Amino acid sequence: MNAIRIARKLMAPALFAPALLALVFALPLTAAAYEVVEENDARVIYSTEAEFDEIFEMIEFAIESEGLVINNVGYISRMLDRTAGQEAGEGIYLDGRSLDFCSATYSRNTMEADPHNITFCPYVITVYELSDEPGTIYVSYQRVPTIGDDDSRAALEDVNELVDRIVIEAMM
Repeated sequence: MNAIRIARKLMAPALFAPALLALVFALPLTAAAYEVVEENDARVIYSTEAEFDEIFEMIEFAIESEGLVINNVGYISRMLDRTAGQEAGEGIYLDGRSLDFCSATYSRNTMEADPHNITFCPYVITVYELSDEPGTIYVSYQRVPTIGDDDSRAALEDVNELVDRIVIEAMM
């Protein structure tokens, strides 16, 4: 069991975040460098050379370090593997999972600006490793469109900055 899992099990989240951050930065990490693969209005994709589980756990930790709760983990590659007999095609991913989460503060800000912004919650980060690129881990998310009046656009851009900050902190 790695140090992150041990610390999570031993300490309450509010108490262990500063200590775990110090521990994480003291340990040599495989994911020392990342690359921007694509960045546009629709999505952002980063890549790094690392172990899948290490990056996935770092994303989980970065979300929790923001005081947020993960609502769901989607096992996308498992679903594709499970239904492979029903659909034509080869295995696309060695592993692929999504994490969805929300922030009461950020979500309230977006929805107070425009109640229809409920459409953009929850926020989702996807971590995946392609079958034909073992060892390269991709981390991506969909950007929420910055639409509506000035308050709505500002609140939605804050969400994009939050999600990007989570991904960057996890990959550092």
